Amino acid sequence: MHEVSGDSGENLDRLTAFVKSKGIQLVYNANIAPALGMSYGGRIAILPGLSKAETFATLVHETAHELLHKAERRTATTKTVRETEAEAVAFVVGKAVGLVTGSASADYIQLYHGNASLLAECLEVIQQTASVILAALEPPIADEVPTDQLAEVAA
Repeated sequence: MHEVSGDSGENLDRLTAFVKSKGIQLVYNANIAPALGMSYGGRIAILPGLSKAETFATLVHETAHELLHKAERRTATTKTVRETEAEAVAFVVGKAVGLVTGSASADYIQLYHGNASLLAECLEVIQQTASVILAALEPPIADEVPTDQLAEVAA
């Protein structure tokens, strides 16, 4: 299922910073294979050696688990729901930053018996979580065009 490609640009660094800002430990661990990533509640492990695009998509998926599937919500949802939500968030965020995912997300969701009606039920949670992650990927204000340059452009 290594089908994610494209250029994640600075987004991997920004996502890593966001994860750390949430107090989540990020490690790279070959022992999780064949899994690409694992979420342990406060800790994410990523398989080393993935492409930058695959690392980014996997980290988004595991970050979604961290944001969505702790405590009460974990026990109130099935594995199918949790995996569908996390992979759908990874798909939305990956598409938004220009990654090419092929059928990887659909294949993954089907692997866990997710389907269109489940996706529809989870849409609000997926959208909200993707929005939180995408907001964290926004460049810092310092990277934006200074207002004096905007004034020159407008003139």
